[in-house]
Amino acid sequence: MNTNHRLEFGKYVETLRKGRGKSLRETAKAIKVSPQFYSKVEKGRSSAFTAERLKSLACFLLLNDDEVHTLYDMAAESRSSSDIATPQDCADYMLCNSYVVEALRLSMETGAGEKEWQVLLDELRARKG
Repeated sequence: MNTNHRLEFGKYVETLRKGRGKSLRETAKAIKVSPQFYSKVEKGRSSAFTAERLKSLACFLLLNDDEVHTLYDMAAESRSSSDIATPQDCADYMLCNSYVVEALRLSMETGAGEKEWQVLLDELRARKG
């Protein structure tokens, strides 16, 4: 998870929205929330959107992959509960693919470090192209 965020989730969302020239009202309508709720999220007075709304927001604002990943990371980091902050897109993938959780647990049990994970990441990036 990227921890180099300079903005809070709400400010990041506001920056994305304004950067795309979208009004608060039209954005709220596009992701099916009230403008009042949307405004509370941008001001940091309400927790982040649900996974479905995050996906809708990313589609509506035509975010690139880096922006989408940052959006999910920041949403997870902004949760006010003491739960583990896992980006929703990753949590959904882990729930649907038990081998991902198995790989993480095996990594912890064997003490796999950055070198081992970097090999896997390099291989996956090569496949992606």
